[in-house]
Amino acid sequence: MIRAIILTIITTYWLPVCVVCSPVIQQSPKNLLRTEEEKEAKLSCRHGDSSYQYMYWYQQKRNGGSLELIGMLQYGTDSEEETFKRRFNITGDATKDAFLLISNINAEDSAVYFCAASLHTYFGNGTKLTVLERDISKPEVEILKPSGNETSCKQKVTLVCVAKNFYPDHVSITWKIGSKDINDDVATDPYATQDKETKLFSITSRLKVSKKEFKPQNTFRCTVRFYNETDVYTESASAINGITI
Repeated sequence: MIRAIILTIITTYWLPVCVVCSPVIQQSPKNLLRTEEEKEAKLSCRHGDSSYQYMYWYQQKRNGGSLELIGMLQYGTDSEEETFKRRFNITGDATKDAFLLISNINAEDSAVYFCAASLHTYFGNGTKLTVLERDISKPEVEILKPSGNETSCKQKVTLVCVAKNFYPDHVSITWKIGSKDINDDVATDPYATQDKETKLFSITSRLKVSKKEFKPQNTFRCTVRFYNETDVYTESASAINGITI
């Protein structure tokens, strides 16, 4: 059984609206794979404004929990919270960068980690930490056709893309009609669900299209992008054609 650690950047920025925008807070690496035998993971955070005197690291447990402060850096002096002090260490120079070293990693460290910098508090992109509990498994992808009730009674029909039996839950889903990317009328589950016994995940995404678009000459494609090891992504897709309604 594989026992390893994956660090993946989630490219979401929490920045206030401003007239003159401050430098983006950048976290790295984008992806990092570690075995438990390697014992530790190091996260880095940088910015380009030397007037910042403070940098912070936060932990957010999976599925959108509250942010918990790990500690802060004032210039070059670190201060970790009591609950994190034993295995979490912050170093660097707050006027330019901060590093978070997590020692003796275990499953309880699975979380998203955010750094922030201030005068004002600007957040960087999050780093998702997952401890693997089983072998990596690529998703199986299928598009479910709309129900007969929708095709006969409604102005729009719903296509459901189902990705299942994958591990870990590092996936993103996109839709196309022909060669055109579709972003409107798409609803994707915010989190994948996990089977407690197999540890495998599943997720769905729904695309609503008008009856006029759902024609035999149009091809509807759902693509699932899956992270399976350091800097390697694979894509699995399913496609169907419309029907005459």
